[in-house]
Amino acid sequence: MQELADQKPRSVKRCTIAFVIVALVMVGGQIINLVITFLPAAADTLVQIDGESDVTLASLRNAYISSVLLVGLIYGVAVWGVYRSKNWARWLAVVLAIFAAAGGLNGLGQLVTTGSFDVAALALSLAQLVASFWMLSLVFRQDVSAWFKHQAASER
Repeated sequence: MQELADQKPRSVKRCTIAFVIVALVMVGGQIINLVITFLPAAADTLVQIDGESDVTLASLRNAYISSVLLVGLIYGVAVWGVYRSKNWARWLAVVLAIFAAAGGLNGLGQLVTTGSFDVAALALSLAQLVASFWMLSLVFRQDVSAWFKHQAASER
């Protein structure tokens, strides 16, 4: 247990890096959506939402700005907590990584069912899956779990 108190294990560092990558991919995807609303073509592009009337893609800009801020805040707090070895952040990171993996699977499913080949969507979906599974494979390792639990116990 002395080793735990002295230095952060390599697998904990890898887990932190993996979660930072998950966060960057998730926030990056939201930023890409936001940037698309600023393109000139977005002013004329109509989107149908839930079978209701059509709206222009540019009119969704405020929703995308809110989305970027909210996702950035949530992942930012989780990254800070994981970096500081907070056990609550480890569990929040697990939940967020599961959501990211589900989003990646959903993205791949949409690509397959529509038959389209969107390289950016494919890359984003694969990055979500790879980073999420990498982080999830590390977060439940015995040394990583022990590190976070030890850090939580030492704060009490």
